[in-house]
Amino acid sequence: MQLRKNAIGLSLLATLILLFGGWFLYQKLEVEQPIRDQIGRFQSAELVELHAGKHNIHIDLKVTNPELFPQEYRQLLKEAKELAGNKQIEVTLANQSEELEQVWMKGLFSFTEAVDLHQYSRIPQMVSEWKEAYKLDQALAQMDGEHVYVYLKRGNEDYYAIIPRVAESEVIARG
Repeated sequence: MQLRKNAIGLSLLATLILLFGGWFLYQKLEVEQPIRDQIGRFQSAELVELHAGKHNIHIDLKVTNPELFPQEYRQLLKEAKELAGNKQIEVTLANQSEELEQVWMKGLFSFTEAVDLHQYSRIPQMVSEWKEAYKLDQALAQMDGEHVYVYLKRGNEDYYAIIPRVAESEVIARG
C-alpha cells in the first residue's frame, strides 16, 4: 500500500511539473520571444523589461528615435495582440524625466482640451510654444488614428507620452 501511495504521489508530481513547465515554456517561446525579437528589430526603441503573466503582458520600452516610434509602436501592438490572445497588453515608457514631466503637467490642461474637443491642429503649435517657453532642445507631436504622441527633450532628460485620441468612456455633448 505504501508503494502505491509513493507511485501516485510521484505521478502527480511529474504531471504538475510537466503541466506548469509546459505552460512556462510556451509563455517564453511562443509569446515573449517573438515580442523580444520584434522589439530587437526596432530602430526607435529598446526593450527595458518584458513580463508575460497569466492575464497580461507588460512591455517597458525606452524610446530612442521619437520620429520613427509611432509607426513601430502600432506594429508592436498589432503583433502583441495576435500573440497574447485575450491577455491585456500594457506598454509603459522609460522616458519619464521628472523635470520634463513638470513641463508636461503645466500644459496638460490645454492639451487635454484640444484632444477632447478634437482640435488636433492646435497640438503642434502648443508643443512648439512649450519648446520656446521652457527652452527645450526638442518638442515633437505626432498623431495616428488612435493616439497622439508627444516627445520633450532638454539635455539628457526626455519625456515621452502616448495619449489615446478617443477615451474609452467618451461622453458626447449634444447641445
